[in-house]
Amino acid sequence: MQTVLKDLPPQSKPVLLDVGCGPIGIAASLKGVHVVGVDVKPPLETVDDFTFQQGTITNLPFADRSFPVVSCIDVIEHLPLDARDLALKELVRVASRAVLIACPHGETGRACDAEFQRALEMRRRPVPEWVLEHQGQPYPTSDEVAEKLLRAARASGRQVKISLSYCESVKACQFVREAAARSDALYVAANVLLGALLPMMPSPDAKSSYRMVMLAEFSPENGVHSS
Repeated sequence: MQTVLKDLPPQSKPVLLDVGCGPIGIAASLKGVHVVGVDVKPPLETVDDFTFQQGTITNLPFADRSFPVVSCIDVIEHLPLDARDLALKELVRVASRAVLIACPHGETGRACDAEFQRALEMRRRPVPEWVLEHQGQPYPTSDEVAEKLLRAARASGRQVKISLSYCESVKACQFVREAAARSDALYVAANVLLGALLPMMPSPDAKSSYRMVMLAEFSPENGVHSS
């Protein structure tokens, strides 16, 4: 995210809209960046340079191109299929320069969540609501999300460059979740150990990652391109 924001000119208005921000969202890790968070429920706490606006991803309460950058982290996998198209259109509509989307993806994401649910149920531990929501509809794929972004950009008369990367390897995800299924203490220990090992682990690819990260960068010119 810092890479996306670094080339923005100085401005007094908020530069980032975090859609589906939850408690605080990405603002917690961005110092000195004015973030507006939007979600259906207000957060219980706040941080500096953070403003909350109640709203939904399918009907964002902002004018066209209100924010240079719009982020949407771990949200679209929760949406029913008939809502995803509208949600992605809204993200494109309110962004002037870029949209950043991150979410569990495809069969690797589905299998990882299903394995976590089985491990919890086997030990009679509660299954988090988000796990059940993820599996309530097909997981997003890079082709699906890219196509919807391209279509929305075309409708707004802008070019778009789409970049795709991956994070959170399936093996790392499985390691932490196996610990979480056993006890809260093991979950904390596994996160600490993983944090130390991550710099030495190879970057995951489409088949070995739990989460995809897609960046759509817009220009005001007519026409659409992708790469």
